[in-house]
Amino acid sequence: MNEKINNKKEKSQETNFKDLNKSNSKINNDLALSKKKIKDLEDQLLRSLADNENLRKRHEKEIQDSVKYSAKNFAFSLLSVVDNFQRAFNSIPKDLENDNVFKNLIIGINAVEKELHDIFEKNGVKMFNSLNEKFNPDLHQAISKVYNEKVPEGRIVEEMQKGFMIGDRLLRPSMVVVSMGPDKNKNTKEKS
Repeated sequence: MNEKINNKKEKSQETNFKDLNKSNSKINNDLALSKKKIKDLEDQLLRSLADNENLRKRHEKEIQDSVKYSAKNFAFSLLSVVDNFQRAFNSIPKDLENDNVFKNLIIGINAVEKELHDIFEKNGVKMFNSLNEKFNPDLHQAISKVYNEKVPEGRIVEEMQKGFMIGDRLLRPSMVVVSMGPDKNKNTKEKS
């Protein structure tokens, strides 16, 4: 009888051991699944934090650009005023420059134009010179090409209208006349 009891105990222990192994195996599987879920959630959290940081930076840049370029339309509207001051100044005949009345007028026009340029610069709008510079289609608008013995090809020989930048962006391109260099046909005709 003791043997039967011992056999039953052994079978019971084996069954308990098998059940325990099954339980351990299930617990290990559950633990592995839980670890994978935690890792996935951590990855998802890090990605969300990175997306949020990128969105914050993009939003800050948009705000900075909005502030920086908010005066663009207003400044563009005033460029015609700057052009008209230049035209007025250039239209005064040279023989009247010594006349006191016109001298005071010229000084007044220059003062108003300088003040307008100072206001532009305070707001990030800057005029750029193009004369004798290499033609750049991103900054210049060519309205004509001419042969020029003294200026190499691709250089600007005349600036018809000044160009302006607002920050690092083009507000208005310079309207320019570009050199085609010396007239090669003219040299060929002279040698013949």
